[in-house]
Amino acid sequence: MSGAAEANIESIPVAPERKPDRTALIDLYRPRSRGFLLLVMYLLVLYVVYLGWNNRLEQPLTAESGMGYALGIIGGSMMLLLLLYPLRKHLRIMRHLGPVKIWFRTHMLFGVLGPVCILFHSGFQLGSLNSNVALFCMLVVASSGLVGRYFYTRIHHGLYGRQATLDELVRHSALLQGALQSALSDWPVAARRIETFEKQARQKPAGFITSVFRLVSLGTRTWLLYLSLWLKVPGSLTSRDRRLLLRHVGARLESIRKIAEFQFYNRLFSLWHLLHFPLFLMLIISGSVHVVAVHMY
Repeated sequence: MSGAAEANIESIPVAPERKPDRTALIDLYRPRSRGFLLLVMYLLVLYVVYLGWNNRLEQPLTAESGMGYALGIIGGSMMLLLLLYPLRKHLRIMRHLGPVKIWFRTHMLFGVLGPVCILFHSGFQLGSLNSNVALFCMLVVASSGLVGRYFYTRIHHGLYGRQATLDELVRHSALLQGALQSALSDWPVAARRIETFEKQARQKPAGFITSVFRLVSLGTRTWLLYLSLWLKVPGSLTSRDRRLLLRHVGARLESIRKIAEFQFYNRLFSLWHLLHFPLFLMLIISGSVHVVAVHMY
């Protein structure tokens, strides 16, 4: 998140008696391209892993020496350094060691690059019992981290923003709606489609599976509606007014989505927290056993 966006987030008051600035709200909730860029990065990482897997029999690297051994040290060190982020958050003596968001970015980066290094270190093949246990623990923890990141973004203002509350989301959505009504007075089709989308988002379908599917697909439906409205903006608007209107519409749709998803993902994030740390400890223990076993025997 850019410094300007973060400044806007910090400038939004949480006290109910004060109204947040409309421009700051629009900037806080408007759709961003960061999610798309992250998706591209993950696809590139998957492609690199695919190339390694596809050429695993011709791998020039060996785990015992050279670059293969170095990748094991680098990857293992990255996984061990993941522990610094929760320590930075909770230990008072580390509070002066830089902003938490920098540690979080590093935590996520190492959580992706570390497993990739270790996969190339292993040659994408199974080995001894202790190495297999460490490898599978790493894969489980890495997968868990990606899932946790997804839950995190659903209950926070962006990837590096503060955690939201349901009351705050409802209040912000109402303010965005009130400010948008006059802006859409000459575009009634958009007003009706947004209203229909909000009613559908608030519906609670019968059945757990149906409910989960609707919530998981809500992000995609939000983007599809936004893109369809983007293509049908009245041509009479100036380029500046068009851009501002689309940002406002996008913010309103995003606020609707966040309200519909919040309680569901908040519960999932709490459950994920209970599982992720024990899994990470298992990784540290199994990785340490593997390193000791390799260098002793």
